[in-house]
This record gives sequence, structure tokens and C-alpha cells, in this order.
Amino acid sequence: MNPPCDLCGLDCGVQPFTLRTPDKTLQFCCEGCKGIYQMLHEINEVPEKPAQSRN
Repeated sequence: MNPPCDLCGLDCGVQPFTLRTPDKTLQFCCEGCKGIYQMLHEINEVPEKPAQSRN
């Protein structure tokens, strides 16, 4: 079973829309739920850490 959307509770499918916060990674069923959640909770997405290069 796939995880439920953190906004509406619907199934997120095999490739959920994710939102990385300082505390956790949230999963959403669509870009709309992700955007509404960000707006309601005034969350700015935390960028992924860039891959470290071998120099």
C-alpha cells in the first residue's frame, strides 16, 4: 500500500510529490496538495544537499 497524502489523505501512488522540511519529508498525491500545504503552513522547502564531489 502506498502512503497517504499529508494533506487530503488520498493514496500518493508510487511517485508521490515530496516536500522536504527541516524536520521531515512530507508526501502528497498531487502538486496542488503540496502547494496548499506549503501555503497554509508557511513552509519553505529545504533544498536537497548537493552530492559531494571527489576532488
